[in-house]
Amino acid sequence: VKFSITCPSTNPGECVYVVGASPAVGAWDPAAAVPCTTTASTFPVWTSKELEIPSGPRRLEFKIVVGPEGKVDGKRWEGGGNRVAHLPTEASKKTSATVSCAWGGGEVYVV
Repeated sequence: VKFSITCPSTNPGECVYVVGASPAVGAWDPAAAVPCTTTASTFPVWTSKELEIPSGPRRLEFKIVVGPEGKVDGKRWEGGGNRVAHLPTEASKKTSATVSCAWGGGEVYVV
């Protein structure tokens, strides 16, 4: 699974992170959140590395967090309820998926 997060609400020196219920996305620990990266040409889209999600429930609950690059303290959690991505089942034979969403927007897309 890879995350693609649209977030124009960052300041220089900040990063977008994904944290959630699965250990693959930090088990709700912001210190273990998955960092996303962007470039001048792709901003405001932030992308994570490819993550291995353990087999089991294909419901991935997560939130977006913004904070200083490489630091645990000072992270801002996105408001609202937790996001949910319904990942492809093993039976679908799909080997990867991209979860897309936007800071402050409620929709989550899995392609």
